[in-house]
Amino acid sequence: MAFSDEPISCEAAMSDICRVYELEGVQRVTGETIRPGGLALTQRALALADLPAGARALDVGCGAGATVAYLAESGLRAVGLDPSAKLLRQRDNLSPQLAFSQGRGENLPFAAGQFDALSAECCLSLMDDVAGALAEFARVLRPGGTLLLSDMLAGNPAGLTAARRLPLSCCVTRAFSRAQIASLLADAGFAITFWEDNSEALKQLTVQIIWEYGSLANFWRCSGEDGAEVGTAVAALKPGYFLLLGRKRDTKLHGEDTEHAGTAIRNTSSA
Repeated sequence: MAFSDEPISCEAAMSDICRVYELEGVQRVTGETIRPGGLALTQRALALADLPAGARALDVGCGAGATVAYLAESGLRAVGLDPSAKLLRQRDNLSPQLAFSQGRGENLPFAAGQFDALSAECCLSLMDDVAGALAEFARVLRPGGTLLLSDMLAGNPAGLTAARRLPLSCCVTRAFSRAQIASLLADAGFAITFWEDNSEALKQLTVQIIWEYGSLANFWRCSGEDGAEVGTAVAALKPGYFLLLGRKRDTKLHGEDTEHAGTAIRNTSSA
């Protein structure tokens, strides 16, 4: 077994919290997509969205640009945006014709209605103002535009309070309950058209992490806290992973009963 039992260094990525997604050790396990499912899940989302050639697509939280490159190869006019200068500097192997900007999802530097589709893969949960970010997503999408969203799911929402106290900036500590993400999307003017549980992709990533580091406790040491204690808080969440597609409505439907609205959703989840 090839793994290191040394703590993962956070020196380059740490300010007041550990930005797990910037760590080289994480990227060794996840590859350049830095998320469960990798490009295979991106490919599935894109197939479900069935976007026409030449559609304008924005990838928020693009990291080193793997999804942007894939979208462009699929015939879309793709643009990437990420707040991390460190990750954006890693796109050296990509085509110089690809467009990237540094910025945050809560304040997108694009005109209203500029895009036909917007992808946000395991990044919405990292944002300080999730509702504000979703409002921005809706603003830059044209009416009827498509949202492709994947992120961490809290199977046990009661564990969210403890997880969010951890000194980590990563998707798992800011996971969403299904009811929470449905409500947030409805408030931002999106109708969920497809929901799928992809927790198996997270399980596979967990196995890779254990193989690389020997244990999850070793992996979580990047927080500067007791790795076992962090692992216990994360496990209490019963974390999973979801993929959804949403459509921007022409107008928001305030006060919509999201539970009843969900009956029209194509749903492949067993949850």
